Amino acid sequence: MSEIRVGEVPIPLVNYVFLIKYRRSPYYDIVQYLLKEMEVHYEKTGGSSEVIYTINPRVLQEEIEDKVKSEKVTTVNICRTILALLYGCKLREGEDFYVTTTSGGRRNYHIKVNSKTLSLMRGFL
Repeated sequence: MSEIRVGEVPIPLVNYVFLIKYRRSPYYDIVQYLLKEMEVHYEKTGGSSEVIYTINPRVLQEEIEDKVKSEKVTTVNICRTILALLYGCKLREGEDFYVTTTSGGRRNYHIKVNSKTLSLMRGFL
């Protein structure tokens, strides 16, 4: 496992990176759920092209609350967990993922899912 240096990950997310790496619930569970969903969407394309996977944290919270019973499953924690995954895997903003903001201030995360990004995420876990 490669070491995560504090300078590579924004300070508030460092704790989330360690929580994911040390398989703490619900953070690790959220990441596993996302990775499985991304793999399913990627396999639907035949694994030959790139697909954009969009994550709406509020919708994800509703989907995952039944599967992961924890009071820590909040929109804020989901957003931070997603960012910790992306930065912890050393995905590059703008190239491998991007974030959009709605007029109401909510964020959506868009990940370019291909063989490279999937292998980086699997390696992170």
